[in-house]
Amino acid sequence: MNISRRQFTQGIGALAAVAVYSRKSFGFAENGLSLGLNTWSLRALSQQEAIPIIIQTMKQARLHNCQILFTHVEPARFNPVFPVGVFSPPKSSPTPQQIEQQNATDAALTQWRLSVPMSYFEDIRSTFEKQGLRIKSYSLRLGSSEAEIDRLFLMAKALGADSIVTRLPPTLTTMIAAAADEHQMIVGLQFSDLDEAKKQLAASQYFRIDPDIGDLTKAKIDALQFVENNYTSMSALDLKDAMSGGASVPFGQGEARVKAVLQLLKDKQVPITAYVDCDYAGTGRSPEEVEKCASFARGIIGQA
Repeated sequence: MNISRRQFTQGIGALAAVAVYSRKSFGFAENGLSLGLNTWSLRALSQQEAIPIIIQTMKQARLHNCQILFTHVEPARFNPVFPVGVFSPPKSSPTPQQIEQQNATDAALTQWRLSVPMSYFEDIRSTFEKQGLRIKSYSLRLGSSEAEIDRLFLMAKALGADSIVTRLPPTLTTMIAAAADEHQMIVGLQFSDLDEAKKQLAASQYFRIDPDIGDLTKAKIDALQFVENNYTSMSALDLKDAMSGGASVPFGQGEARVKAVLQLLKDKQVPITAYVDCDYAGTGRSPEEVEKCASFARGIIGQA
């Protein structure tokens, strides 16, 4: 992130058992604030193994909704050299060979997206729903053509999502805005430049921001002040704890002011989902760490 603190703060199927759970048991507060799982917390899982483990994790952590990462649904591997969405920037620039390999991977992914039947995504949705769970948001890597972008919105709908989440390049703003208007679907914008994000918000009534309080903290931004100033423009919130200017840490051990942010949203009765997003050392494929983070957050919003 390359903007000042002031700019930020002033700116805007494998499981067979079927169970029915109450809204309260899955982290819903009475005022509309709810907890969910950002499956980035399980980012190391491959497409082939992800769905049953995500479902297991959600049930174990009592989280009803999830924001699912595209690598858990599509044949695309997690590649930290080419960050998207909630990914942190790489520490070094990609080599020419890595760029060539990624271009080939992207081309293959585009072809898959344009040809895969929607029944594939509907089956995933059904697998979650049979467990009393829901895919509420789809965190994805955008394509560059109108045809591929249209398919992405259709894929999200087939999954049962009511929004997509992405980092939106300025060159695609007009195209994504048109698609959001056509499909009447919320687009949560992840960003590093608030001025650009504010311009993009004006492009469609369906555009919102989707901040990560851990990433804000890493950028030495006061996450509480940012949320207080901008919660009316938010579609969701990623819960992550981190040290100011440093690394991610377990919930409650950092300076992202997780407790204060959740208390603010609860007090203001903001109808929003706060997605547990744990990416500190030891996470990546650990339901136990997700459960710890979810338990910490649930205690703040008043759920047992």
